Amino acid sequence: MLDKKEYGFIKNDEDWKKFLKKEKINDYSSIRVRRAKMKGWAKIAFIVLRIYIIIMLIIVILGFLHIV
Repeated sequence: MLDKKEYGFIKNDEDWKKFLKKEKINDYSSIRVRRAKMKGWAKIAFIVLRIYIIIMLIIVILGFLHIV
């Protein structure tokens, strides 16, 4: 449990950074994460899925218009 006497000093971002430095903790929330690149079969699967969704939307629209 956190003791108020010891940890009650954290009031703003500057205090938080001092605390992290004192405790030797890395603040991973400030590190930007790069997006992973899609490769191989996963990339093809998502392309096929997008095409399938577009075709289904077109069929639904045509069904509502009573064309099909």
